[in-house]
Amino acid sequence: MRKTNRLAALIPGGLLAAALIVSGCATPAEQPAAAAGAAALRTNEVAKTVDVAMELEFTEEGGGWTLSYVEGRWVDSGMGAPHAVIGDGPTLTATLAPGAQLLSPFAGGAPTAGPQLDEEGLGVVPISVADFAEQHPQSAKIWFDKSGQITKIAARYQP
Repeated sequence: MRKTNRLAALIPGGLLAAALIVSGCATPAEQPAAAAGAAALRTNEVAKTVDVAMELEFTEEGGGWTLSYVEGRWVDSGMGAPHAVIGDGPTLTATLAPGAQLLSPFAGGAPTAGPQLDEEGLGVVPISVADFAEQHPQSAKIWFDKSGQITKIAARYQP
């Protein structure tokens, strides 16, 4: 006799992971197709996010844009708000997906007004790649689609 259980768990960052567990089957091959594909389907739907990307550098290649960056991390000095620092990892590159959204605290290439931010301190003003690169933000948050292309970049406001 097979018993079906559904399991859902909230992962830090607000992601919801779900699994369909079928007990009473000896091997994964004996699992029903719905159960076997459930985990794979959920994994493909979740896109990667880099919370702290630093040393951002844009390059235009063949009509598209590539971003080079180094992953950073948050450090709490104990004497104020946490701040971003460059990690020890390598420089990574990814291409911007067609229609990628770039957001900044400021409009245009040079800031002229006060910052416009969301609750994470990320910019909410849509700007061009050229203006984003000209502002040269210290850090940003990057969202990727399942193929590894960048779908959204939001510059982090650091006064």
